[in-house]
Amino acid sequence: MLLQAEVNKAKDEITRNFRLYKEEILTFETSVKLLSDPSIDEIKDQVAIKKKNVIYDNIAGTEVPTLDSIDFKEKVKTALYKPFWHDDMVDHLRCAKKAFLKWKISEEKKALLEEELRSVSIRVNLFEKRLIPRTESEISQIRIFLGDQDLAAVSLSKLAKEKLEKRKLEKEIPCR
Repeated sequence: MLLQAEVNKAKDEITRNFRLYKEEILTFETSVKLLSDPSIDEIKDQVAIKKKNVIYDNIAGTEVPTLDSIDFKEKVKTALYKPFWHDDMVDHLRCAKKAFLKWKISEEKKALLEEELRSVSIRVNLFEKRLIPRTESEISQIRIFLGDQDLAAVSLSKLAKEKLEKRKLEKEIPCR
């Protein structure tokens, strides 16, 4: 149940991250014509990821990734000859890239949780539908066998007691 709840949370997280990514894309979609400017190469360099920090959380025995932080290459100070929109475009593209990575990592998280849920479901079904009923059947057979052994032991002890009493009586009665 915990895994199913986590899978549902991961689906919500994917939806939320995808919506965030789409919103970030829409914020500069109107400015996309500006990307034909020769300074776009500098923008690409400043949007390049230097380091992506992913931490792994343990959820019900499964290691799932979570995006901790992203380090981009250093932002170059805008010179006077740069267009006025340069810094804003870099910021928007960085936000869009971060939202994209969050979305992809949340999809990976969901896939891992679903795989673990499938594995756990198989194990639970194996126990509930196969092993437990088989074991209960074997236990009842053992109980019957032990009951029969108990009955046989009681019967043997009664026979032994009767023989002992018979011998005792034979010793007490003198032969004539």
